[in-house]
Amino acid sequence: PPPKFGQVEPSVFRAAFPRSESLAHLRLLGLRTTLNLSRELPAQDVLAWFEAQGVRVAHLGIAVWTHPSVAPISAELVNAALSAVLDREQHPLLLLSASGTHEVGTIVGCLRRLQQWSLSGAIDEYRSFAAPTPRLSCEQFIETWDPDL
Repeated sequence: PPPKFGQVEPSVFRAAFPRSESLAHLRLLGLRTTLNLSRELPAQDVLAWFEAQGVRVAHLGIAVWTHPSVAPISAELVNAALSAVLDREQHPLLLLSASGTHEVGTIVGCLRRLQQWSLSGAIDEYRSFAAPTPRLSCEQFIETWDPDL
């Protein structure tokens, strides 16, 4: 599997950018959609593989970051990502970013809050994937994010 791979829900997965050797594993998932939460792009061979497999790739990170000084996590990014995650027509779905850690972890943390997990449970899951370098800013975003919006 790709680095930082994990199952979020039965048809929702998370990972860092896959490498060529990870593609056989991803084929087993039968992906329909991939959400790239980074301002970077996966390797060209990986993008070509997604296209050949008929996997829709939405570059949400690139779309919402209009200026280098914009924070990597924003309500706009979270809302766009969660709209896709909650749309079963897009499943099986893969959330990914360059490291598979902070952007993906924040989206999953906000999903957990939406699912009415405790704050400590959502933060613990974020930390388990972010170790050894969790970001306080991501944890604060998860804490202050308003699921009612």
